[in-house]
Amino acid sequence: MRFFGLGLIFAPKAILKFNTEINPHMLPKETKRFSKIKIRPEPFFYRNAKVSGIILILGSVFILYSLATFNFYSVIPYLPRQLPPLVWNWLLQAGQIFFFICSSFILIFGLVVFIRPSLIKSFEKNANRWFSTQPFFLFLNKIIDITNKWLNLYPRTIGAFFTLFSFVILYFFLTKT
Repeated sequence: MRFFGLGLIFAPKAILKFNTEINPHMLPKETKRFSKIKIRPEPFFYRNAKVSGIILILGSVFILYSLATFNFYSVIPYLPRQLPPLVWNWLLQAGQIFFFICSSFILIFGLVVFIRPSLIKSFEKNANRWFSTQPFFLFLNKIIDITNKWLNLYPRTIGAFFTLFSFVILYFFLTKT
């Protein structure tokens, strides 16, 4: 940033030309392109439905068994003392309930995948529509170039500010250590 600021002070035309050349490569539309890449694990998942179902069932049964047999209260003395044991007790109970609910859903899902994977397709299509990320990235299409306008209007002032600011940060960084 310091060299950018010095460049704006001493050679504003060259830096502004560089800025206009590099801006098209930094447009939001270029970054949005990567969010449209679709990763589709479904073909592998449906081709190997029996194996996937068995893995889900075994994993959820293992977690449920661990939740049922492990004594969470024996862990409390080894946890950090910032929180009182009563809070740790509450947190461990909440975690146990959360993992029990999640593992139960995974067990049901694994059974459905193992027995009849075609039942999941309609649910999957609805979930893909519900959890689509495209509406969240619509704001990336709007180009906001207020900073470029200010940079083109006041290159030396902004360059001086960048240079001063970078020296202040450098000073604080070097005196901190």
